[in-house]
Amino acid sequence: MNKKILLVAVTIFILSCSTLLPQKAEPTTALPTPTDAPQAGTSPAGNANDELIGFMEVRLHPQDGNLEEMLAVEAGKAVAAGLLPVVEFDADWCPPCQAINGYLEAKNDLMIKAYDGTYIIKLDVDEWGWNNGRVESFSFEAIPIYFKLDGQGKQTGAVIDGGAWNEDIPVNIAPVMDAFFHGG
Repeated sequence: MNKKILLVAVTIFILSCSTLLPQKAEPTTALPTPTDAPQAGTSPAGNANDELIGFMEVRLHPQDGNLEEMLAVEAGKAVAAGLLPVVEFDADWCPPCQAINGYLEAKNDLMIKAYDGTYIIKLDVDEWGWNNGRVESFSFEAIPIYFKLDGQGKQTGAVIDGGAWNEDIPVNIAPVMDAFFHGG
């Protein structure tokens, strides 16, 4: 008899918990993200309207085509989505790149807010052949490095690299990236 009462009590408890407690919903963006499309990073903004903020990422590979043409296409997608197109050169072996990717994957609030409104076009320097400080029309000495693009995929002249902050932690990286992305 006690086992039946215990079983009924546990069942009622479980049902009431799943009914009474709010379900955690994953944030979404207004941007479509099919499997082969850019990956979206989003996080609740935490403001009174409880809006979502977000950014998009896409990785380009040399075997996919001509870089200049692909950048024009991706920049067009960014502008159409109301996002800032930015090229990021990185590598798997790069500690600051690893740190930034880790913080974004963990949805660190500072980093997500800094990246809000961007469309990051990622290029691996090893894949693209970083040769004498150049990858095609891009010239740089260190990674990670970010180049702002216009709506046609051309460099605007605005550039920032990992030397712009000290230790690779969000309180150092996020304000610098936020100013670069949103500061004009």
